[in-house]
Amino acid sequence: MRLSVILTRGCILAAFCSPAAQPDSRAHQHGVARLELLKQASDLHITLYATGMDLLGFEQQPQTASDRDTINKVSALLSAPDKLFQIEGAKCSPVTQQSNLTELPKKLLSAHSHKQADDHEHGHSTYSDIETTYHFSCSASHTPIQVQVQLFSLFPALLRIDTSWITEQGQSAARLTPAKPQLRLN
Repeated sequence: MRLSVILTRGCILAAFCSPAAQPDSRAHQHGVARLELLKQASDLHITLYATGMDLLGFEQQPQTASDRDTINKVSALLSAPDKLFQIEGAKCSPVTQQSNLTELPKKLLSAHSHKQADDHEHGHSTYSDIETTYHFSCSASHTPIQVQVQLFSLFPALLRIDTSWITEQGQSAARLTPAKPQLRLN
């Protein structure tokens, strides 16, 4: 069994998944994103993992003004959780959002410079994996929360989103597609 741990504002989420049942949640796979959710009391935490290719359309160091503009546009989208997720069953308001997207150009430049300086690669990845976390505060509700995920319409390169979640009632997982972009948290 594999242990995946999410540290989010002082709470720890541990989800156990059989490797045969689910691929590595951190694998760099184009067209596939990962969404992990934790609903605890009035807090809802969502973490999105996706490749740069799926969100930006490229993974290399931004070369043009158009590349930098794309990073700014995607960063603005990722900073607007109400455009990414429609939450039903409880009134949820965004509290915080963090993304490594603004750090990726520096990471890619550093990896590129290291490769050039050594004139060969030492296994350093120049892939751009984007991780964004969201924290929502939700009103008390005795009905299950449903999350409509808008990522497919905003990022057409996404073919599926593998999800897992934990609530006070239990844990589960689902695969989202453009035809089925909604989760019901038990």
